[in-house]
Amino acid sequence: MYNKEIITKQIKNKSREIGFDLVGITTADSFPEVFENLKKRNLSNFIKHNLKLLTTPKLHLSGAKSIISLGISYASSKKYFNEDSYIALYARGKDYHSVIKEKINLLIEYISKYYPEIKMKAYTDSPYILEKEIAFRAGLGWIGKNNILINPLYGSYLLLGEIIIDIELKYDERLVINKCGDCTLCLDNCPGGALEKPHYLNYQNCVSYLTQKPGLLNKWEREKIDNNLWGCDKCLEICPYNRNIPVDLHPEFYPVLKGHIKGIINKTEKSINKRWKESALFWRGLDILKRNVIINIENSGNNDYISFLLKEIENKNPIVKTHAKWAFTKIDHK
Repeated sequence: MYNKEIITKQIKNKSREIGFDLVGITTADSFPEVFENLKKRNLSNFIKHNLKLLTTPKLHLSGAKSIISLGISYASSKKYFNEDSYIALYARGKDYHSVIKEKINLLIEYISKYYPEIKMKAYTDSPYILEKEIAFRAGLGWIGKNNILINPLYGSYLLLGEIIIDIELKYDERLVINKCGDCTLCLDNCPGGALEKPHYLNYQNCVSYLTQKPGLLNKWEREKIDNNLWGCDKCLEICPYNRNIPVDLHPEFYPVLKGHIKGIINKTEKSINKRWKESALFWRGLDILKRNVIINIENSGNNDYISFLLKEIENKNPIVKTHAKWAFTKIDHK
């Protein structure tokens, strides 16, 4: 037997000791309202379309009773100057997937050491589970109009993970549902117009999604990407809750990658360094990064990179090759 008050306190203390900034606990109950809302939406490929699995935590672990929701801040004080290709802040440091998984595993090892009979299953950034809804229900924050979790102390530069566990713990209260009030800054400043209304994202217009979308991008998509090499931070940068928040809390997320076209175009599979390979932006591979930097060049109209485009027209990858042709034609026409 165990005392849920004691084990809950142990879990929370250990989570903070390991390095999580936020920890909350909620039930493993399903999300029926979210299920109904998702049925009406056009969902991206980043969300697996088994909505029952997505909205029913108990399907992930037999006997599941509780979920430990964990959050970590990647906010930084570092500013970026004279960059011609923008990289979202979350992708400038070490890949958060590996960082969070390592910390979650430490917490699982700790729990298993003292309670070996307990069963657990962990996730981070998974397409099979609703981590923001779980975090909201566990009291880590509320979901803003841009569909991103906002915490009153740490803002919305947050990365999440969760552990489903088969014992009942002491549950946290959720925060006030809407603290965004009448503010519409994120909606008004979304560069792709993807935030069509509060709490609704048209993913096909989301610049962050477009930079990660595989294959060829059409003219409208290329124009919307503008100078974004990977991701988009506009709705985070504009959010009032991201002012005066704690920054640079975790050295793993300190931004080291720089968005300079000259430095990006010369990268090859052999020459690309460890920092780039260990970043979250490398999961699509070098060819998609090349495609994106070619789009950045196309949108800039800068003819300094004509020789690079001519070289990439001979690229064996048809996606890189085609985008290089389009960019060359546009710049050469100008």
